[in-house]
Amino acid sequence: MKTRREVLRGLIVSIGGATALTACGGVANVLSTRPGSAPRFYTSAEYALVTRISDLIIPRTETPGAVDANVPGYMDGLMTDWANSETKNTHRTALRQIKGELDQRARGNFLDASDSVAEQSLSAFDAAAFVEDGDASGYKRVKGYVSQSYFATEDGATEELKWVAVPGRWDPSVEI
Repeated sequence: MKTRREVLRGLIVSIGGATALTACGGVANVLSTRPGSAPRFYTSAEYALVTRISDLIIPRTETPGAVDANVPGYMDGLMTDWANSETKNTHRTALRQIKGELDQRARGNFLDASDSVAEQSLSAFDAAAFVEDGDASGYKRVKGYVSQSYFATEDGATEELKWVAVPGRWDPSVEI
């Protein structure tokens, strides 16, 4: 189980990495598989699963969602260009376990389920995964990859991570 300090360290690294990659002129895009092209690491079924999970974890709101930011393509690029063989094997095993669990919760094929059923299935699985005794470390890693990949993309770094030096109005001279 990760401690709060480890989670914060991961978020800080992903935010700093996203800022650095954006500052370097979109180096993050080099890692990703272009939208519409065939995945290099994932099978088509795995890519569909990662896409559906990404969309449910970070949906489109007034800011771009994970699919808009090409998180599945970015994760495909990470697994192809960055991950070692142990990480790749662990990731594939986790995806198989996640798919089986989500199919069971959706009472059929999770990928073919309606949006509401898929959302409920993932929500219940997510809640169970983060219970103290939950044994879903593969899902936790996949969820971490989704969130870190999102903030490493241009959309995630520029649209979602807007830093405001002083939120609200600041009056330097106020009578006491």
